[in-house]
Amino acid sequence: MMFQLAAAALEPHHITTFLLSLAILLGLARVLGELAARYRQPMVLGEILAGVILGPTVLGAVSPELFSYLFPEHAAMMVKDFINGAVTGEAHYTPHPTMIGQQAMFVLSATLLLFVVGLDVDLSTVWRQGKAALFVSIAGIVVPFAIGFTIANLMSQTLGIGEHANFLAFTIFVGISLSITALPVIAKILMDLNLSKSDMGTLVISSAMLNDLVGWIGFAIVLALGGAATAAATGDVASGAAASGGASGGASGGHVVYTIAMTLAFLAFMLTIGRWLAHRLLPWVQAHWTWPGGVLVTVFVIGLACAAFTESLGIHSIFGAFIAGVAIGDSHHLRERTRDTIHEFITNFFSPLFFASIGLHINFISEFDLTTVAIVLVIATVGKVVGCYFGAKLAGMSKRESWAIGFGMAAQGAVGIILGGLALDAKLIEKKLMVAIVIMALGTSLLSGPAMQKILRRKHRRHLKDFLTDRSILTAPKATDVTGIIREMSKVASELTSVPADVIAGATLDRERIMHTGLPNGLAVPHARLDKLQKPYVILARSAVGVDFDAPDGQLARVICLLLTPTSMPETQIELLDLFARTFSDDDTRQRVLHVETPTELLAVLNLASSHSEQIPHDNETL
Repeated sequence: MMFQLAAAALEPHHITTFLLSLAILLGLARVLGELAARYRQPMVLGEILAGVILGPTVLGAVSPELFSYLFPEHAAMMVKDFINGAVTGEAHYTPHPTMIGQQAMFVLSATLLLFVVGLDVDLSTVWRQGKAALFVSIAGIVVPFAIGFTIANLMSQTLGIGEHANFLAFTIFVGISLSITALPVIAKILMDLNLSKSDMGTLVISSAMLNDLVGWIGFAIVLALGGAATAAATGDVASGAAASGGASGGASGGHVVYTIAMTLAFLAFMLTIGRWLAHRLLPWVQAHWTWPGGVLVTVFVIGLACAAFTESLGIHSIFGAFIAGVAIGDSHHLRERTRDTIHEFITNFFSPLFFASIGLHINFISEFDLTTVAIVLVIATVGKVVGCYFGAKLAGMSKRESWAIGFGMAAQGAVGIILGGLALDAKLIEKKLMVAIVIMALGTSLLSGPAMQKILRRKHRRHLKDFLTDRSILTAPKATDVTGIIREMSKVASELTSVPADVIAGATLDRERIMHTGLPNGLAVPHARLDKLQKPYVILARSAVGVDFDAPDGQLARVICLLLTPTSMPETQIELLDLFARTFSDDDTRQRVLHVETPTELLAVLNLASSHSEQIPHDNETL
């Protein structure tokens, strides 16, 4: 049997189309991701929505010509024609160069995303938690896996098994997909609730790390089985490679045991000798090569080399990248600044491209199946919550904490979507199951935070910038005295609140006469409580000359914050005072604010300050 794959010439217009499609995809994904973040939702929600808008669901239906121009013959078409050619023995498929570039970007994005997830797995943290992490993680895997595996055996066609998929591989995949955990989402939820450094937060993170490690090892085995099944169905090893993620050395029937054995050997090597070598190599690179370029290149070379190795085994490159990330990330020689650089680069460029590209392959309207979505969503949520609850109880946690841990571990987010995307690419599942997995992953991520907040009666960590807009910022006030600046800021507040400016100014000045609100380091925070307000308002002014608020250190106030809160919400005023103090406790932030010229620039400074504070633990981060 002969299969010929003709190479397509790369013309200038192909490059133009490829770059234009990436620009549009990345731009819209970022815009919608930021919009989702503004409403305290996962950015991945907006990124996937970008793909849905640009894919066959919306753009393909509204303007098929434009969709075909930007995203010609997407990857699913290539795989289908490739397999059909292997079956008939005759095919001369010429893939569109733009599509090849987009598929390569998809694979690279998935690989680097799992590399970042691996970097977040700190094995030493897992070991320190001991039995507690083991109980929560195992129970959180076994219960949803058992339910998912059973349902997949009984309802494989209803769920959406792939046409040539290995039945055992499919049932194992369903079990894993319903028991995986999204470590990045969980970490963000705990940070928002001020629990990231608490005993309970550490237990959740450790359990999620162990959960991810076990889950991705299991998925590697699934890909090996899936590759063998496709090869057996088509009678050709090449198709097995295609089904297992595009590896050149597919896992045909006789090679499954060899592939799994080599995978486990690779895993054992990387988590022992490889981990030790990375720990030794990083200090040498930092001592002799330029920073950060030397370290970044070293880290990426190791990650990509491991990815290439597992791809050659017939296991998707993402597994090698994930294990490489675990081995490298466990070293304390990898500086936090380097980790942050890697995270920022990958999550802000490759992450939006990957999740947006999911929508390019699927019509979320025609492929939506209510039964499949309901089954997947219920099993994933109930199985995970109940399993982790009993695991936490065995670990000695209270009933309230155990329920919180259960809902926290239920979040699947980006990791669940990555898993589903790779299974779809491997022809293990149908598109309707992929739609259900996307909805389930987003649904559980949206549920986890509010559920934990309700159970633990915690508040999301807010920032001063959350209360500000361009309209509530004065960068060039005219007043130079306390009465004048308060009246000027009250006029701005009146436009936002519909409360007369005289009423606002009067209440604020009355409070000022009781006790001056000047703070050290050129800050002042006049404030008042008003009956007519329904929510708090913040007005921020940057004075070039300064105003004398009688501060303890005698400095003139150049950053002045007017806080207005409802009389019925006394705790909100305390919270805002604390947020203002935290925001401007850093000298660099104060200096940056003094040099801005527009409200937008000032908001940018505060946004940067809040992103830094996310990394700083606070005294109240205990439970």
